[in-house]
Amino acid sequence: MRDAETKLFCLLGKPVSHSLSPAMHNAGFNALGLNAVYLAFEPENLGNAVKGLKELGIKGFNATMPFKVDILKHLDLVDPIAKKIGAVNTVVNTNGVLKGYNTDGIGAVQSLKAVTQLHEKKVLLLGAGGAGKAIAFYLREENAKVTVADRDSAKASKLALLAGAKSVALNGIKTLEGFDIVINASPSGMKPNTHEMPIIVPASLLRKEIIVFDIVYDPIKTRFLREAELRGCRTINGVEMLLNQGYAAFKLFTGKEAPKREMRKAVMENLK
Repeated sequence: MRDAETKLFCLLGKPVSHSLSPAMHNAGFNALGLNAVYLAFEPENLGNAVKGLKELGIKGFNATMPFKVDILKHLDLVDPIAKKIGAVNTVVNTNGVLKGYNTDGIGAVQSLKAVTQLHEKKVLLLGAGGAGKAIAFYLREENAKVTVADRDSAKASKLALLAGAKSVALNGIKTLEGFDIVINASPSGMKPNTHEMPIIVPASLLRKEIIVFDIVYDPIKTRFLREAELRGCRTINGVEMLLNQGYAAFKLFTGKEAPKREMRKAVMENLK
């Protein structure tokens, strides 16, 4: 039941009609019997939107593309690692003080740690955009050895310098020998471009010892993951990162552990 005491949480982005965050978080609120609701908005002016949310006492919100970087200048406080990353996707309002966090990297690392330990693992990270930046920093926190590649070599070099990683030109990768994990943190393979692969190395070079992780969740099984499975690789799909970053945001919003089963069910039903 919604009433004057209902706590409001939301998503700011453009576009957001496809987002699974409302379904995921509302399922979590309902499972715990919380008087809260999560909505999605597409503001024309981010600054005005944040001022409005603050004035109305909105308890927290997520920021997605294209606002993850611009949101920083509208916040009162930023978590140290989110500041290093230079992007925020989760904001908590505590008595009028807006503090930003980045749960994308947490989501990726938790997805990987469910199947392997990360200490000293050699990781090829494909994509140096917002998600790639978050993943690189959190992997380094786990003492993984990261190599970054991007279509924009300068972008990859810059991220590598900031995150204490290595970089390589995307078209300079001729083999995957020596890598334990390959992560696609780019939009390659996302609908409607489902034919795309994030790397030009022949798929035959995907050895069965490599863990292949694709953060794209629509489709759930990208061409990259299908090729990896054919060669016996262990794979992780983007739904895992989506859920894990959502669980982390839910705890920041509510102070409670996320009801994972119910939130996963809501996401999977919406993806169908």
